[in-house]
This record gives sequence, structure tokens and C-alpha cells, in this order.
Amino acid sequence: MRADDDKQRSKTVKMKIIATLLAVLATVGHAQDRVDLSLGDARNLAAQSLIAGDARLAVQLAQAILTQNPDDRAALIIMAAGAPRIGDPARGRQAGARAWRASTTDTEKYEAARLTALAAANEERLTLATFWLRRALTVVPNDAERARTIRDARAVRQRNPLSVQLSGSLVPSSNVNGGADEQSSTEVGDFTQTLSDDALALEGWRASLNFGLQYRFQEAQKSRTTAGLAYQIGRVRITENTDVPDEALDTAYYEMSLRHDRVLENGTLSLRATRGLFEYRDLDLDAGTTAYQDYDIWKLNVDRNIPFNDRWLLSLSAGRDWLTYLNDGIGDVERTSLRTGLSYRLESGNRISASLGWVGSEGDSDNYTSESQSLNFGYSFAQPVELSWAAFFDLGALEEFERRVNFLRPLGPVNLSLGAGVRWSDYPDYRIIFPIEGGRQDETYSFNMNMGFPKFEYAGFVPSLRLDTSKTTSNVDRFDRTTSSIGLTFQSSF
Repeated sequence: MRADDDKQRSKTVKMKIIATLLAVLATVGHAQDRVDLSLGDARNLAAQSLIAGDARLAVQLAQAILTQNPDDRAALIIMAAGAPRIGDPARGRQAGARAWRASTTDTEKYEAARLTALAAANEERLTLATFWLRRALTVVPNDAERARTIRDARAVRQRNPLSVQLSGSLVPSSNVNGGADEQSSTEVGDFTQTLSDDALALEGWRASLNFGLQYRFQEAQKSRTTAGLAYQIGRVRITENTDVPDEALDTAYYEMSLRHDRVLENGTLSLRATRGLFEYRDLDLDAGTTAYQDYDIWKLNVDRNIPFNDRWLLSLSAGRDWLTYLNDGIGDVERTSLRTGLSYRLESGNRISASLGWVGSEGDSDNYTSESQSLNFGYSFAQPVELSWAAFFDLGALEEFERRVNFLRPLGPVNLSLGAGVRWSDYPDYRIIFPIEGGRQDETYSFNMNMGFPKFEYAGFVPSLRLDTSKTTSNVDRFDRTTSSIGLTFQSSF
């Protein structure tokens, strides 16, 4: 009985294909008395028609096959490739998505994903095209195809007026709350204050998720204007014994922005206006409760980049911020920032940079009135650097194990950048119960190293490992603090 059903189904499929082919040939005046094709012959003819440039015949033959077998992968692939060529990209995109589901190997899925992305791009559904290119990257067969797909994704993104940014991080830190190193703190003369647990440095993990949307609503040869929305959420897990609850360190940030970029005769000019809201928690340690707090922030920024030649680049920036705190004890704060930087590209392509910065703040509260200067240096490698675990650990006793376990080898190639800086801050009227004679002065030294691992890229997201360490000394020793963190982040490669 089963054999009879299969035979009847094959006959029906053949009849459908014959009818389709006869109809097509008749339209061009070449109808014959009979054209007899098997299912395999129909697939081959459809594929050959597509290669020869006759997409319409290929699509009609594929449709005849799909009418009887909706999951025929070969016909779906022909439809995905051919339909956009005859002005029906939506049909091609739908067929490509079905071909992805019908595929059983990575190579088949890669082919289906790229065809679906191409159809979506022809349909001007560019965000969806980017999604399918990311899917293609999860099953990409080799490095050459990976580079090709990333190039295509970048080209699609340039065409797309809407861009989506998504990144995240997970960071173990020796000081997740920015607390002091020591519990006893001499503040004014002989007055000694013992700090509470929430004012001390606490070890833990900080996780963050960043999501952004940007829409380009104006673009010309030498200018571009974009509007953006951003959301960032931060959560902390404290790993040492303390009465401080994790939720006391919860944060969230919301932002709307408007940006205009313009190309000038000697560089670029950028203007940016931002409206933001930062949410945090105020802890009552004795009661074991937290209260909602926030501050509004308005920002105006101007950035100017001036290339002297193909090696030297001068950057200038100025900003003005207005902050309004929900906490009446803080009130309003106005902040002005200035920065200048200079970078030089070496013969190798590596870049070295240095910058000077100044920030002045005036607040309703004396403790939020300050002035700071900073000096920063950076060095970034143009090409991935080959590294092994031996660069960080002594593996002398583990050489045989290293030969046997491949995991210890493939640390590189690594995209590497280094940075270091120092900041001096002065709070002239700082007070803790009583005014501090001479005010408060802090000095902070910092170092960072960022390593990106393109070898472990997944769906276009490249993992990065960032090391940050800083040391602050102050004449008010409750602000002496040391912080070290190693964070795992994921950034899009396009």
C-alpha cells in the first residue's frame, strides 16, 4: 500500500512539473507534444536554468516541486536564489528561512543563511539581513568566508539607517562599590571615624548589559545626523561576608541623544546633545533597607579631529553637563570638561597616543565642587598579536601537558591595547561633619589592558578580556582605595 502511495505521489509530482514546463515553453513558442521529467531531472533543470540566468524558469520549476514537497531543500535554495532576481525578494527570503530549517549540515545552513540575508537586503529589510548574516557566521566553513560575511555585514550596516548595539560584561572586582581600603579613618585633627561596612571595599562580581538603537535620518556626502536611545543595567553579586545587600549596588541608565557629524576641509566636527537619567540605591545599613535615588543629566559635547598628515592626529573636545539630584542634600551640579589628545601611527601601523584633560564641577553641595586634571597614555597594535598562556603563567612544569592539551595553546592571535594614566583631584571646601583644612586632594594612578579574541568570535560578537587596576591616595584616608578587576565583554565586529 505504501509503495502504491509513493508511486501515485511521484506521478502527481511529475505531472505538475510537466504542466509547468509546458506552460513556460508555450509562452516562448516552443511547446512540444510532451516533456517528461523526473523529480531529479526537474531539480537539475531548475539549477541549470538559474546558473544560465533564466531565473523565472528556475523559480517556476522550484515552485512546482515545492507544491508537492514543501520541505524539498534543493527547491527552497533555488527559490531563495531566484525569486529576488525576478523582483520577489520576500518570496526568496521566506524560502531561504525554510531552507535553513531543512538543512542538516553547517555548510548547508551557511548557504541558506547567506541567501536569506541577500533576499532580505533586496527587500530593504536591512536589520533582518544583518540578523541572517550573524546566523551565517555561526556556521561559517572557513576564515575566507568569515571575512567575506563580515565585509557584507558592514556594508549592510552602512546602508541601514537603523543600527542596533548590544554588548555585555561580567567583571570580578576587588572593589565593586568603590569603598575605602581601611576601616578606621582620621578625618580632621584628632577626630577619628570608623567606617561602616558599605563604605569599605567589597569584593564581588559586576554584570552589565548595554542596549542601544541609533537612527540616521539625514546623510549627505559630508554630513550625517543621527538620533539614539540607550539603556544600561548593572547588577552586583557581593562575594564576601557583609550585611550590605546586593541590590544596594543596582544601577540603571537611560539616554536619548542627537548627534551631527560633518566633514571639514581639515578633519571632522561632531556635535552631540544628550538627555539621561541615572538610577541608583541609597542604603540604610542599620535598617537594612534601600531607597530609590536618581539624577537627571543634560550634556552638550563638541569634538574636533584634525589630521596633520597620515600619521599625526589632533583631537579636541569640550563638554558641559548639568546634573540634578533627587537627593536634596546634593542638589544641582554643573560640570565643564576640556580635553586635547595627540596620536601618532608608527610604520608598523601601531598607534601611540597621549591626552590631557581638565574637569571643573560646581555644586550646591561643597562636596560636589571640585577640579581635576588628568594625563593618559595609550598604545594599540594594528595587527593581532600572537600570545600564549606562557606569557602570563610559568608553564615550565607543564610543557608535556601543554603539548597534549590544545586549550593551552590558542590564546592568540589577540587584538591588544594598553593604557595608563594619572588624575589629580582637588575639593577645596570638602567637609565631613566639619570642614577639612586645606580641602581634600586625591591622586589616582591607573592601568588597563584590553585583549580581543577574534578567533573565538561567535555570530559577529568578539569576546574581550579587560584588566583594570587603579590606586588612589588621598589626604582624607577614607578615600584611599585600590581596585582591580578583570572583565569579560562581548563587542560586535561590525
